[in-house]
Amino acid sequence: MGKDTDIAWCDHTFNPWWGCVKISPGCTRCYAATFDKRVHGKDSEYWKVGGPRRKFGDAHWRQPEKWNRDAAKAGKRARVFCASMADVFEQNDAVTQTRAVLFGLIEATPMLDWLLLTKRPANINRMVPSDWRTHPPVNVWFGTTVESPDYLWRVEALQQTNAVVRFISYEPALADVRWPLDGIHWLIA
Repeated sequence: MGKDTDIAWCDHTFNPWWGCVKISPGCTRCYAATFDKRVHGKDSEYWKVGGPRRKFGDAHWRQPEKWNRDAAKAGKRARVFCASMADVFEQNDAVTQTRAVLFGLIEATPMLDWLLLTKRPANINRMVPSDWRTHPPVNVWFGTTVESPDYLWRVEALQQTNAVVRFISYEPALADVRWPLDGIHWLIA
């Protein structure tokens, strides 16, 4: 794994936009905001409440289509970690349209398994296309971050989603957690 990324458990990363709002102690040292600051040399507006999100052009959005063709040619599925620099399920009007485009892209790339990790799993069911709630695409994995026992409620919210695969990311690990095991596929990174 990790053809186009240093992340061992995926082949590619794709960001539909950059930016997010910090919502929990796990966000305190957000690697995405830190990386963005390194790139821009200052704190950018992409990480502010109600702020805009950095968008990308057509060439960026065509990359997953190429990965899908390559995976089909190789006869091997590829994994895409989606939104390492954002949260797909953040409530922000600036990304509503782009999120819809992302869901269309996911449906158009059946050889790619899309790993959608969020700190906002309670938003998944109201933000995904309605048919995903009853017939989830086989290439969509929903995951949530849990950094301490205070955020185990996210696992319960994740369990309310209809998904082929659900997973948990335990980072940053801020406290020991006793894990509920029912209905969760574990992705250890």
